[in-house]
Amino acid sequence: MALLECTFTINHNVAPSIQVDKLEILNEDTTKFEISSLKGKKVIISFYASWCPNCLEELEILNSIKNEKLNDIEILAITDESLEKLTSFKNKKQYPFTFLKLNASFPEIGIASIPTTYLLNTEGEIVYNKVGYIQWDDESNLNHLKSLME
Repeated sequence: MALLECTFTINHNVAPSIQVDKLEILNEDTTKFEISSLKGKKVIISFYASWCPNCLEELEILNSIKNEKLNDIEILAITDESLEKLTSFKNKKQYPFTFLKLNASFPEIGIASIPTTYLLNTEGEIVYNKVGYIQWDDESNLNHLKSLME
């Protein structure tokens, strides 16, 4: 039993290996969004839900530092919630992110816990991933994560 519990815990703390350019994601008007269209840019992909406290806190911090410290980085906020919830959340928060809907559930692509974050370099390659809250407001952590996207 202990082995099963350990495996379950480990799986929830490891970001799945996904091909982000193969994800079927939609923007608000249900048009397919191609992550490959961002090649040449540094990208933060945050898988979130509007009911998740850690997701909300992380998105709030990203918003607070976006203009000053992340002005050259695209932020994609991807949910598996309904388009109605996505639109309501986006309109309420007014964050300068691209809000998208995954056309599947998080478990279907291997995401077991949120927030789950991926960083892409300018070649569109995943250079970092993490399950759980990231301290974006910690200056040394922020500088390290930004350097990975170079």
